[in-house]
Amino acid sequence: MKTFGALALAAGLLAAPFAARADKLNVTQYGRIVATLPWAVALERGMFREAGLDVDGVNAGAGGGTSVRNMLASSLPIGELSSSAVVAAVRSGMPLKVIWTASDHVGELAWAAKPGSGIKSIRDLVGKKAGFTNPKSTTEMILRYALAKEGLTGKVEILAMGGLGPALTALAQGAIAAGTINDPLMTLEPKKFDIIFFAHQYVPKFSWSVGVVTPEFAAREPGKVQAMVDVHRKAVSFIYANPDEAAKIYAKIWEVSKSEADLMLPKYYEWKHWSTGEFSKEGLGTVLEGMRIVGDLDGPFDWSRIVDQSFLPQDKRIAF
Repeated sequence: MKTFGALALAAGLLAAPFAARADKLNVTQYGRIVATLPWAVALERGMFREAGLDVDGVNAGAGGGTSVRNMLASSLPIGELSSSAVVAAVRSGMPLKVIWTASDHVGELAWAAKPGSGIKSIRDLVGKKAGFTNPKSTTEMILRYALAKEGLTGKVEILAMGGLGPALTALAQGAIAAGTINDPLMTLEPKKFDIIFFAHQYVPKFSWSVGVVTPEFAAREPGKVQAMVDVHRKAVSFIYANPDEAAKIYAKIWEVSKSEADLMLPKYYEWKHWSTGEFSKEGLGTVLEGMRIVGDLDGPFDWSRIVDQSFLPQDKRIAF
């Protein structure tokens, strides 16, 4: 009996490393952009567990095709990715369904100049240099879109800076006249910058982040997919109903003080920044227009071919 017990213990120890592990949800820019706050709320409030989902964390991808590939390779092929990356992936033959919208609003993204530079509006950039983050990024789309709306295409030299940090460094050094900026820096250190324009002034509806799943997983595990969509909607509803608690969670995950969170978040409520999942034809259309502007889309694209609203409540569905 002792021998049998020892063998059983040894077998258990050998099997332990191969025991099922909790899943990680793939969310582009998690903990960096405010649109991902619902997932922080879901983790902190135990919403995944309540929904019967074995999710204990988030993989915060940097975006683009890498995030798509990471999601496809994961044990839980559901994620929240940039819309442009999803379009590019589908056009290259990757199988994806779009099942919710995370946000139709670009939030606090803005372009700023140095105080005292004399640059007060986008029109003051004529003959000067303006920076965006990376080629074919949302920031390039919006900068080109804004310049085109003002009739300034070709009149402003625009440059890829390699990220938000490098753009602000270039601005401080005078290498560019205007660069991209967002929170928390924009709110916490307002005297360091003069805001020239906010992105949402030119793109009031921009569905830049969406929830996706592989068709195979949706067919095999519809209950899990439904639970994930429901968790997202529940977390968004919690944010709107409990701003103080949401600010505490934001402060923890974004590593700022509660008072700083209280300064930053109110405008997101005003903008209705977080979507409860429903789609916007205007917002999705603006994404395609932006992709065409930066040369990332050279033909038609039919969102209705990949959007699956069957996991949304009936009153949240739209006609395409």
